[in-house]
Formats: sequence, structure tokens, C-alpha cells
Amino acid sequence: MVDQLTITERDLRTMLDVVDQGRNADPEELFPRDLLRGLADLVPAEYISYQVSRPLDHEFIGLELVGDDPHDLEDGWEDLFWRSYWEGETCCRPQLTGDYDTVWRVSDYLTERQMADTIVGEWCRLTGVRHEVAVPLPVRGAEDRRLLLFRTSGCDFTERERLLLTMLRPHFIEVLRAHERRRAGVPDLTTRQLQLLRLVADGHSNTQIAHRLFVAEGTVRKHLENIYERLGVTSRTAAVATAFSRTHSA
Repeated sequence: MVDQLTITERDLRTMLDVVDQGRNADPEELFPRDLLRGLADLVPAEYISYQVSRPLDHEFIGLELVGDDPHDLEDGWEDLFWRSYWEGETCCRPQLTGDYDTVWRVSDYLTERQMADTIVGEWCRLTGVRHEVAVPLPVRGAEDRRLLLFRTSGCDFTERERLLLTMLRPHFIEVLRAHERRRAGVPDLTTRQLQLLRLVADGHSNTQIAHRLFVAEGTVRKHLENIYERLGVTSRTAAVATAFSRTHSA
């Protein structure tokens, strides 16, 4: 049976609510937990996690998780996890393909029957996971960042749910960047100010920025003045360094 990919007005309103719930998160959180909770209402899952790791070093950096806690793991679980990560060729999909944009499911690569006899299946049996979908986020150096949704029973994630996650992904990225700036003590900038400042970071002049944004050069100067005031700086270089360098999330 082919999944219905229709997105309703209710879906769109819920998507906006999900994003809004991540706007004012506690700086102590690695990723906005309210956003993760809201996401579970849109794409049902027993638990959802934001995970930061260094796959080449077999090292976890951080984890933010909401929902029912997964099974308690026995000592030595890290070795099994990293074996399943690399040998299973599903978790390491971004590293193997260079594609850090596409939302994917484990079932895109392995059926339940095939998975049963693999290292991935062994890991899933240990954790009680039956279905998983991953939303990759932009890497930061050697750090891999992703959202993971897990189901321990029932049906696999559908193509429609994958589409919803794909549509939300750019908003997850912007929410994460804003959250990281707040955690680093960088004042919030508007979407337009950030867009302009990224062009500054890429080396564009005021004239070039004006052409790209279809505004007058004087408008660019005014935006920069407002950015300087908000960030407490007096130059383009300092503005870029303050807004981006602390979080490495430009």
C-alpha cells in the first residue's frame, strides 16, 4: 500500500507549533526539549533524542532525550554501539555518502528479517528499538549531530512522516543555531540580520550584499549598525566573530 503524502493545514499548524516550542529553551539544554516533545505529537515515537558524537573517535559528546527511557544498557554497550554504527552501514550513512541532508530510516537499507542477523539487529534487540528514523544536522568539524526518533513497537515510520521531518529540518537547524548562540551568550539576531551577517562572513561587500538581498546599500549599512549595537561590537570582523565563532554553527 502506497503512503498518502498529503500534508494538511493541521499538519502545518502543528509544525509551526513544534518550531515555536524551541524558541526559548533553557540554556542548560543541549537541544530544546520542548521542541522534541512537540515533535513526538507530530511524528509519534516512544522516545526522541538529539545526539552529538565524534564517530571517528568512537566518542559521545552529548545527548538530549525525551520520552520513555530506553532499556538500561549493560557495561560494554559502547563497543557494540560503535560496531553497529560502522559495520551496519546504516548509522554511518552520512559519513559513507557525504549526504548530511537526507532523512533516512534503517528500513531503507535493511528489512526486519535482514536486520535480525546483523550487528544492527543485535543493537536493536539490546535497546528494544524496532524502528528508527534519522534527521541529520550540519556537522561541526568532526562532530556528527542528528535527531533520532525511535519506536519500540507498531509500524515503521511512513513516507509521509519522513516528508514532515524533511520539511522541518531547515527549521530545526535554525532553532539549533539560535539556541547555541544563546548558550554562548550571544544576543539573538533576526533572521534577516543573520542572513546579512553570513554574507559578510563570506566576504561580500555592502554593495554585493545589497544586490543579493535586493535592497539599497544604505539599508545594508543600517542593518549592520543595528547588528553592531545588538552585539556590542564596532566592526564587521567583530560582528562575525561574536555571532558565529563561539558556536561554530554558521
